[in-house]
Amino acid sequence: MFLPRSLSSRLSLLALTALAACATPVKQVPPTPPPAVVPTVMPTPPRNSAPDMVPPDKDEAGKFITPNRDSQGDQALWHVRMGLNVAALGCPETNGQTRILYNQMLTVHGASLKRANDTLEVSYQQRYGSSAIRMREVLNTLVYNFFALPPAQKAFCQKAVATMTIINGLTPDALAAYAPKALDELEQPFRDFWAEYEDYLRRLEEWRKRFGATVKLVGPVGGDDLNDHEPPAPTAPAPMGQVPATPMQRPSDMILPDAPASAPAPAAPAPSVPATPSAPPPVVPTQPQVQAPKLPLQPVPAPPES
Repeated sequence: MFLPRSLSSRLSLLALTALAACATPVKQVPPTPPPAVVPTVMPTPPRNSAPDMVPPDKDEAGKFITPNRDSQGDQALWHVRMGLNVAALGCPETNGQTRILYNQMLTVHGASLKRANDTLEVSYQQRYGSSAIRMREVLNTLVYNFFALPPAQKAFCQKAVATMTIINGLTPDALAAYAPKALDELEQPFRDFWAEYEDYLRRLEEWRKRFGATVKLVGPVGGDDLNDHEPPAPTAPAPMGQVPATPMQRPSDMILPDAPASAPAPAAPAPSVPATPSAPPPVVPTQPQVQAPKLPLQPVPAPPES
């Protein structure tokens, strides 16, 4: 028996519809969600210091090596005087207290300080001969720069006030015995800072290992969005214990000749030549160029009234 063509077509259509209804529906794969944003803060240098400073090396005992290392006797006393001279000239937050105490120290212990300087002059002459002045100037510059490290100045100025208060109450004999301890006390703020800086470098290294390659920095810096930016790579190391790009200058201790008021006009640029390794800058003496230089101890003048 044959069915009419129209009826057969209708039955076929119904069968196909039934089969389609029984088929397993295709599952829609949801889109991959974006990676979760992990809040993180990149470690920053302590006390607003530069991000690329290099801490001093350490000795076998784990102590920072400083220009005052192993100083005893007259050398320790003279280094104390240099450190306190930095405080007298560079601690405005003490409202002149460091200057007053420093000048008082020169009055009370001027003879002891002069004797210490004379002893060191003889020692340098015997050891270095004609290079004595230059060698002593090199060390003096290192000592002044060490005590002038900006991030440690606040704590150093407070320590200087306490140290000079003790010194001004000592007899000359007691001063010589106290000098090494005083030098250690004056160094403590700088050791504390370098310990903080080493901890910052350690935390920064851990942060870079964990987040440095994929971190998403959130928040403007200078008005720019830092998303998709990687943290900057470390720059070349700076000289040990120095702040790069802002070299410290040795503060005048008011006992040395003044520098010329103005430098001569620079000469015309020389024609370009193949680059050669640069020699170290010449040492500019800050003491009189004589066979037996003397360093008369003069008080630090008060700042002019505004």
